[in-house]
Amino acid sequence: MTRLSIASRRHDPYWDMDGAGVQRLRTKRRVIRWAVWFLVLAALVFVATHVPSFDADFVIRGEGRPVMAAALLGLLGSAAILALARVRQVSRD
Repeated sequence: MTRLSIASRRHDPYWDMDGAGVQRLRTKRRVIRWAVWFLVLAALVFVATHVPSFDADFVIRGEGRPVMAAALLGLLGSAAILALARVRQVSRD
């Protein structure tokens, strides 16, 4: 069986078979999806531009070392949880 091309994957094969109401609904959902993505991106940009600066020397060498260690252990733990979830999902398939 041949695979669909990239352009074919973006095209809805049932677009012409459905009524105008369904086509309008799909278009509306697509616009809403793009609007939500834009709002999320705008919120992330806003938060990133308003984050106060921090003293890296304090975090690495000073009294902020426990904060740095907790952040690194949190990242390690979340990576381990995601890896275990992926292993369980692959083993079920």
